[in-house]
Amino acid sequence: MAGTYNIKGDVLAQGTNLKVRADLNDDAGSNPVVIGFVQDANISKSTSIQRAEVLGEILPVSLDPTSVQTTITLRGFIPSKQVLQEGIDTVRGGGKVHLKSFNFDDSNLLDMKVATKIPYIDLWDEKHKSIIGSSSFLVVTGYRDSSSGKGYLMADITMEGIGYDNGPDYKG
Repeated sequence: MAGTYNIKGDVLAQGTNLKVRADLNDDAGSNPVVIGFVQDANISKSTSIQRAEVLGEILPVSLDPTSVQTTITLRGFIPSKQVLQEGIDTVRGGGKVHLKSFNFDDSNLLDMKVATKIPYIDLWDEKHKSIIGSSSFLVVTGYRDSSSGKGYLMADITMEGIGYDNGPDYKG
């Protein structure tokens, strides 16, 4: 199945097929649990490049990567029932993770503490039982609550992580 993920073009229906999973204890994602679903998910990875430019040459003579930045944006995130009602226990950072946990306590930063990092997160295709992509050691960089008159309380969450890996069905 390598390299053929979703070749039929099945729809990733919100709340049905596309799930957001997290492992709050292991950055390898050995035991991820569904924490919710989203209306829109965006994962971007950009690589900073150092160009070796030489006088008299129009094009650089070398391109060398110097850093990688991964940003994950979850728009319209709605937590799973377990997260909403009970929260999910976590070892790192202490306490339980709820929807509002993504809006970390500002006083932690003021007191020279570090914001809680999520060790592992992935986008999961429930229909194909497949990981679309994953990242690790995520820190929330933006949070916004949103709602409409007829809808759920949702969150728009932006995180920065270390690396982005395609799911195993993408690797050839």
